[in-house]
Amino acid sequence: MTTHAGQLRPARTRPARGAVDRTARRAAHRVFRPRRMWPALLVSALLTAVGVVVAAEVIAALAGASAGLIDHDRITSWLSRTSWNDAVTIAAASVAALLGLACLAAGLNPGHTSLVELHSDDPDLVVGVMPRGLRHAVAAAAGDVEAVTAVRKVRLRRHRVRVVVETALRDPAGLDERVAEAVAGRLERLGTRPARKVSVRVRTTEAV
Repeated sequence: MTTHAGQLRPARTRPARGAVDRTARRAAHRVFRPRRMWPALLVSALLTAVGVVVAAEVIAALAGASAGLIDHDRITSWLSRTSWNDAVTIAAASVAALLGLACLAAGLNPGHTSLVELHSDDPDLVVGVMPRGLRHAVAAAAGDVEAVTAVRKVRLRRHRVRVVVETALRDPAGLDERVAEAVAGRLERLGTRPARKVSVRVRTTEAV
């Protein structure tokens, strides 16, 4: 038998459940954070175009010629006749500032992702489902309720789910509550975030 003497490493302690939940939630938010692709593409295209024009003019000036992309004499003449207090200057500066603020706001507030986040206890595992898939799951849960003949509509909102079902019962009293309970149970098992309130509307198709 072989033994090894050395310093023992302390056992790793598992974080508390609340801390794990918060870490997993933050990880999912980062992954599902939507990207502002169109504003970024527009800004990058404009910067690229400006860079190409400036580079062409600089290279042409170093070669002792002019690229002809910019009318330097006209720009110099306009600048010499325009002061900082002119309405044109103030308007141009205001437009540039507004565009910059709009780009900054687009980066800081990316909006909502198209995926619906699902609960996970593991920070290294993030799960999401497409809204269409979630609507199918809600419709299946509502359709499994006894006396429901059809699920006509499932509408998802960030904090609410609305379901419209049909029944052949003459008096469907309590059916909406059973459908809401079934749908809420399905959402709870899936672990959708944020929590959604379920509202159900029952339509009677025919009397029995």
